[in-house]
Amino acid sequence: MTKLTKYLLFVFLCLTVIQLNAQQNDSVTDTNLVTFKEVSYTLIGPVKKGMASFYSLKFEGRKTATGAIFSHAKYTAASNHFPLGIYVRVINPKNNKYVIVRINDRMGKSMSKKGRIVDLTRLAAKEIGIFKQGIGKVLVQKVEKQANK
Repeated sequence: MTKLTKYLLFVFLCLTVIQLNAQQNDSVTDTNLVTFKEVSYTLIGPVKKGMASFYSLKFEGRKTATGAIFSHAKYTAASNHFPLGIYVRVINPKNNKYVIVRINDRMGKSMSKKGRIVDLTRLAAKEIGIFKQGIGKVLVQKVEKQANK
């Protein structure tokens, strides 16, 4: 095998690996329809990248910005980057696990300054695998519930 042949095989292999990685990364956002807990949602708008954390235990039972009572046992979140009342999909790009949460609260200003785009309940943080670390990189995108057929 000549040096040129070896080089071309190496380049081909590298390009194949790059293409496979790109396809894997795109698989998180290449569809307009996702399902979570047997409910279908349509993806809307751009994906935002940032950091996610989860609420402190001291907030359990307190009122949120929407007036709802906060519970770590629900799929909700706080964000200063999305309107109150909407649903978003939060993806952990390390493992492609995701949750759909309702934005029902606002984060403290210091959280946004730290690069946080969403503050999850403990249930949601565990579901996507960031609970042990306490914080993790995420992709967040607005979703809309599909009408029942």
